[in-house]
Amino acid sequence: MISVLEIEVLKPFLKWPGGKSKELKVILPNMPANINNYYEPFIGGGAVYFATHANRYFINDKSQDLVDLYLNIKSIDNFILFKTLSEIDNYWKSIDNIFNDNKKIFFDTYIQFRLSENNNLKTIIDNLIENLTNDFISPLQNSFNYDFKFYIKEIKLNLVRKMTRMKQLENQKGILSDEDVELNILTALKSSFYMYFRQLYNQPKKYKIDSKTYSSIYYFIRNYTYSGMFRYNSSGEFNVPYGGMGYNNNSLEKKVTYISSDPIQEKLHNTEIECSDFYEFMSTKNLSVEDFIFLDPPYDTEFSTYDQNEFTANDQKRLADFLINEVSCKWMLVIKNTEFIHNLYNKPNIKIQYFDKSYNVSFMNRNNRETEHLMIMNYW
Repeated sequence: MISVLEIEVLKPFLKWPGGKSKELKVILPNMPANINNYYEPFIGGGAVYFATHANRYFINDKSQDLVDLYLNIKSIDNFILFKTLSEIDNYWKSIDNIFNDNKKIFFDTYIQFRLSENNNLKTIIDNLIENLTNDFISPLQNSFNYDFKFYIKEIKLNLVRKMTRMKQLENQKGILSDEDVELNILTALKSSFYMYFRQLYNQPKKYKIDSKTYSSIYYFIRNYTYSGMFRYNSSGEFNVPYGGMGYNNNSLEKKVTYISSDPIQEKLHNTEIECSDFYEFMSTKNLSVEDFIFLDPPYDTEFSTYDQNEFTANDQKRLADFLINEVSCKWMLVIKNTEFIHNLYNKPNIKIQYFDKSYNVSFMNRNNRETEHLMIMNYW
């Protein structure tokens, strides 16, 4: 077996809320030096999984969309996914060209709106975008011809909203620079495309979207959603807006190259990937003393919905009972420190370490107000 500290660390290809990339400097040195089978029931972005070396890997998540993304990246026909992602990225970049080709008319439209007391912006924008409709939809004809009517409607709505908001801000804080005006208009156009893909993500059955295309849309959305958030409304629809101006120049090009690279492909092809409850996932495994389980479950919070899947206090209890009473191999759990969680694991033969919010310092005193995270293990 090879020590986890001797292997070059791979990085996750997906940003995930609560991901553990920054905490690897603490997690990895505290893991067993040698691992036969590696298990991770809550894979998320997989920062620890990608950084760990073992003979074999078994990962799981209850998010079907996430698991399908892993499976499609691993699949024998994954080139379809990579091609689709490249097409999305090429279109994303082409929005800049559409804007630059028509920059003067976009800019002049806002300046006229800035100086006018008339409230006819919607009509002006409607006419402008009708004339440019072919520019926006023709590059999408082959791969994403699902609902161009919705897309064009979003472009019009986003431009009206953005320009109205810009004028309000100018009335409050002063005139925007020409550069800021242009950047805001471009952001409205980028946001429109994001909203179009958000619609496709929320309605895959309506649009009859195949698995590879759907995973591509999901991956795009996860990379461009505001602050990496993934939140759903009461109807089960994803409702987080576009990340904003700072995302305008982002690209999926390097990410596509990375997920298709040999190291990532070799890792995934040595990995069994499942989508189930953590107990269903783990209870079918024949664990040995040389195996290891890493766990990064949803935090113990009032709002514990996890990618449309609830993880309740009872689930936290089920998890603790399983780890303490049923697991024969070494395991490590990293989670936010709450009294409820601490009490679940404050048992004989269970080691609890305390860390500050940046995971830089280990504390012995659990009552220290800086001890925001716990690292819980059944080994020393």
